[in-house]
Amino acid sequence: MEPGPDALARLDLDALVGQSVQEARAAVHDAGGALRTVAPEDVVTLDYRPDRVTVVVEDGRVISHRGIG
Repeated sequence: MEPGPDALARLDLDALVGQSVQEARAAVHDAGGALRTVAPEDVVTLDYRPDRVTVVVEDGRVISHRGIG
């Protein structure tokens, strides 16, 4: 994916599901964003960051995403 202002918005978040944390972090970083990992039952802050992707991780793998922000 070409980096740029809209690269993160074009990132296929569903494609992150099943990836290792390292793979997901690299994909998000390549799109110009930062990855936040949380456990399935974690509570997260509601502060908005347009460059952040939040994913739910279990046993070192992404099991779902909570979106950008």
